[in-house]
Amino acid sequence: MPVHRETTIERGTGVQMPPADDLTARIPAVDVGRAPARPARPAPRAEATSGVRVEIQALRALAVSLVVIYHVVPLRMPGGYVGVDVFFVVSGFLISGHLLREVERTQRIQLARFWARRARRLLPASLLVLLASAAATVLWVPQTYWQGWLREIGASAIYLENWVLAWDAVDYLAAHNVASPAQHYWSLATEEQFYLLWPLLVVGSVWLASRLRVHRRAAIAAVFGVLTAGSFAYSLWTTQTSPPDAYFTTPARAWEFGLGGLLAVWAATPPAGRHRLRTVVSWAGFGAIAYAAFAYTAETPFPGTAALLPVLGTVAVIWAGAPQGDWSPTKLADFGPVRFLGDISYSAYLWHWPLVVILPFALGHPLGTTSKAGIVVATLVAGYLTKIWVEDPVRTGTFLARRGTGTTFLATAVATAAVVAVAAAGWLHVGNSVAQAEVAAQAAASSSDPCFGAGAMLPGRDCADPFANQGDAANPIFAKSDASDGLQCAQGGTDTTPRTCRFGSSTPTETVALIGDSHTASLYEAFQEVAEDRDWAVVTYFKFGCPALGTDRMLGPGMPLDEATACGGWSQNALEQIAQDESITRVFTSYRNDIYKWAEDDGTLLDGIPVEAAQAPLRMLAEAGKQVHVVRAVPTTGGVHLGELKTLEFNVPDCVANAVGADDPCAGPRAVRVAPDHLADAALAMGDERVSVLDLTDAFCDAQTCHTLIGGVIVYSDGSHVTSTFSRTLGQFLDRQL
Repeated sequence: MPVHRETTIERGTGVQMPPADDLTARIPAVDVGRAPARPARPAPRAEATSGVRVEIQALRALAVSLVVIYHVVPLRMPGGYVGVDVFFVVSGFLISGHLLREVERTQRIQLARFWARRARRLLPASLLVLLASAAATVLWVPQTYWQGWLREIGASAIYLENWVLAWDAVDYLAAHNVASPAQHYWSLATEEQFYLLWPLLVVGSVWLASRLRVHRRAAIAAVFGVLTAGSFAYSLWTTQTSPPDAYFTTPARAWEFGLGGLLAVWAATPPAGRHRLRTVVSWAGFGAIAYAAFAYTAETPFPGTAALLPVLGTVAVIWAGAPQGDWSPTKLADFGPVRFLGDISYSAYLWHWPLVVILPFALGHPLGTTSKAGIVVATLVAGYLTKIWVEDPVRTGTFLARRGTGTTFLATAVATAAVVAVAAAGWLHVGNSVAQAEVAAQAAASSSDPCFGAGAMLPGRDCADPFANQGDAANPIFAKSDASDGLQCAQGGTDTTPRTCRFGSSTPTETVALIGDSHTASLYEAFQEVAEDRDWAVVTYFKFGCPALGTDRMLGPGMPLDEATACGGWSQNALEQIAQDESITRVFTSYRNDIYKWAEDDGTLLDGIPVEAAQAPLRMLAEAGKQVHVVRAVPTTGGVHLGELKTLEFNVPDCVANAVGADDPCAGPRAVRVAPDHLADAALAMGDERVSVLDLTDAFCDAQTCHTLIGGVIVYSDGSHVTSTFSRTLGQFLDRQL
């Protein structure tokens, strides 16, 4: 599925810029492995008046600008996420240069000292922003968001956010999580993991050079080269097979650091003279970055080969340095505002995304032009104040440095533990609220209240106010975690061997099969109720994102081709198992129709499915002697009706929480919420008494409106999957139609 790059505040996967390094860009000429033959010639004034390489500061300023603009007004710069690649290369160059110079001076690397400096440079501002984000979440954000957001804040404090997002992106039910205020820490986590690994590689290279009696420079370059090539190959592969891993994980991004490291080995300083050539190369590098920022979109397979453009552009700019001449970019790079933005880029980056995510909650409305401009101003102010009050005092002060690396590591552990403890406390608070609501829901379900849940929609019940937002069971925090137990039986990935679950009677009157995707699985509790009443045994066959049609032509949103192939193999195997199992007398099947496309031979994608393709598996089961029931797909919060208009799916518990106790919150027109069901239509067209259609729509909708809170129960745990509590109350609707 596609990797989310934070173009909206919907879910999880984003693009962020890693930190500016405290080494700035002070790169004297160093030839690793041998001493310079003579002192370096003084550089021209524009290149090294302060010892800071202005082109690297300009790269930082450009990168942070791209990322901030992309996050604040994504349509203006759809590829602004390439700012992260710029900074990965810069970091690889600067850190590698520092390590190489230390090897040249001392023949060794003081690992503890290196890591302590990283901690003093990066953690104070990082942990401050995380703590502020946690406080703002508690103050302004509904509690339905707390557990997910605080989990990511805790993961970011220990620099594991990139792996959390990679996992969530491939987790079918977590892929649409709303972006947290800490989501941008994924790139910081990637960079911290680079800081842990890279000096060890240099140490290993130096050791290898001594054992093999080769030049240190050659050994280091060889190790960097092998890792860079391997990482790039892995990135190309995972971009095609697992985009979330390619985007978020360190192995798929290491090649970008590696290219910066190789540049530090072979071209630590710009070539002397040759200003015209360097001017052309520098402008070409900046142009490549800018082109990617405007031409790339969220649909561009990334990183893969697409990342080469901004990465090589950055390499070109660093190689060219600060060339002289009327047409050189050096004067622009050395412009005061550019240098200022480069100086505060780390802190500005840290602050901008929490403002984008949390400000709409604080204001009570989506961001407008004024509030977006305010975010940019607040980002600059907060970035500047954090740099002069937090970054610089800790980095350049002597309090921690004088007390040795042990004191720095102890302070780091204490501060990190404090942030993790705050996040854990909020997470546990929400957990207690969920537990209380779960008890209330179980009590209400066992009370035989005819107006509880879907029962309020049955004709003749005469329930006073079926859509009132009342009762402990209507707690949106509980609803968000109240996913159906059937989802635990669903398979993911590329496994084609069906895995089954079984429930119901051990001596059944009938054994029935339930087969379909995760939306079918969310009806698990409804079938439990029917099985209990009818003394059935039920065997489940569920696969995430996979209609049980026995074909690999069905593509879910963002589904890699290997998963589509696996879906076809899995569903064919499951259908054959069911057909061959003589103990199974009935089969119930369904899938959510509106999210899948049918792939034609020429690659054309159709919204509908050919009638014969839909009828084929139904006919096979019927001819095997099974009674086949197609359960019409239940309404969701998205739709495809009303001409070309399509409503976007939203998270129902979050919507109910934002409605602050309003009755019938988040309801929508039936004409929009009820999508066409091609499988059910094909079943009816068969005219076969062995194949029937069951329709649960009236349990969700009246004649005009589909509801999200019915009988004191929130209907969905996200935007389309039915909660376990509501699913259980659907059993009576199923039973009546059977």
